[in-house]
Amino acid sequence: MNNKIFVLDTNVMLHSPNCLETFDDNDVVIPAVCIEELDKFKNMYDLKGFYAREFIRNFEKIRENFDVLNGILLPSKGRVYIRYLKKDIPLPYDFEVNKSDNLILKVALQTKDEFSSEVILVSKDTNLRIKAGILGIKSEDYYHDKSSNNFLNYNDSLFVKDEIVDLFYKNGEVSDSVLFDMGISLMNGNRKRYILFKSDSNEKKGVLVKYNYSNNSYIKIDNFENSIGIIPTNYQQKFFIDALYDNNVKIIFAIGIAGTGKTLLSIASGLTQVLNRKYKKLIISRSPVPMGRDIGYLPGDINNKLDPWLKPIYDNLDLIIGNIQNKSNDERYDEKIYSDITLEYLRSSNLIEVEGLTYIRGRTFHNSFIIIDEAQNLTPHEVKTIITRVGKNSKIILTGDIYQIDNPYVDERDNGLTYASEKFKQVDSDLAVSVYLTKCERSEVSKIAASIL
Repeated sequence: MNNKIFVLDTNVMLHSPNCLETFDDNDVVIPAVCIEELDKFKNMYDLKGFYAREFIRNFEKIRENFDVLNGILLPSKGRVYIRYLKKDIPLPYDFEVNKSDNLILKVALQTKDEFSSEVILVSKDTNLRIKAGILGIKSEDYYHDKSSNNFLNYNDSLFVKDEIVDLFYKNGEVSDSVLFDMGISLMNGNRKRYILFKSDSNEKKGVLVKYNYSNNSYIKIDNFENSIGIIPTNYQQKFFIDALYDNNVKIIFAIGIAGTGKTLLSIASGLTQVLNRKYKKLIISRSPVPMGRDIGYLPGDINNKLDPWLKPIYDNLDLIIGNIQNKSNDERYDEKIYSDITLEYLRSSNLIEVEGLTYIRGRTFHNSFIIIDEAQNLTPHEVKTIITRVGKNSKIILTGDIYQIDNPYVDERDNGLTYASEKFKQVDSDLAVSVYLTKCERSEVSKIAASIL
């Protein structure tokens, strides 16, 4: 049985610098034009430039003592070849001459003639895959980092016997083994960190519980920490609040549609814990990927350039601070000590730090509450770079809506937020938790728009 031949597009190498390790014992062809494209990217000082340099370094390690034209033997027993066009191959008249994508298509056609194995073009560019189909070339996305998870189908509520709900209210805690004896199996792959148990005889009767790794049981969530200016409005937000204040949880992946409170609750809880001196500072960053057409370069220093990207952050801070001031005279809220806080004070006192993701490499964040907003636009490698910056006594929250992705090279299944969330779920540790938010609370307009558009 012949192995497959995978022809790589440059964007695969930029998406995953270690991609050559992921094709098992199949062979890989790298078009020479991709090396040219990597050469252009390698001088950039952003993360894409880093990926280009990283792939080149990885390739140089395996290239030593091998002839790249005759194939480099990989540990997986597959081979990697570099191929340039030996002669021009005509393409349809409509295809632009000497465009990099079209040169890759020509190399794929040449590879089909050279090898007897099945040839597949691997690209994260949907348009290139369509053009490959026109030419009769098999093509596919790069699937190694893709997740099968669909958070809209995630069910965090479960109907159980009425006596199970009563047992939680009586004892506050029920072990895995007792639940199993009562017909509820939540171990191993079925385990969920947070669950709403509903009585099957009375839908309005329920209990919110979370898994306790120390004794393999589910415990009733009795008390919810109050974040200044903000109160959770549904049970999923209560789960999120519990995770935000849980000392054992160091990494939170908050995945939800627009208007579910991901950013607002993260900032409110982070600000509360910083002001209460649990953490030294609140660090907030967003992925600087534009929606629609980019308006180009922005003038000024780094703060001036980042301000447009961080407007949503400041909008949320204004809302939180406004709520504090409005409620400071309400006896239900113990927030009078925060009533004089202003956004200017928070920024000038260095309690809040704005950090551009492009310049995060090399830093270590100790004693910090870190929020990475719009993380759905990040690649798996970018998310790895960010998470590995977390130091001692720090907590990181990555938020995002995987159905509002503006990065053309990731989708809802292979973006860094989804990928990292799935990887940490496989570890099954109390260190990390994924919270799914599906109920829009922003406004009636936002709610109906999220559901029908």
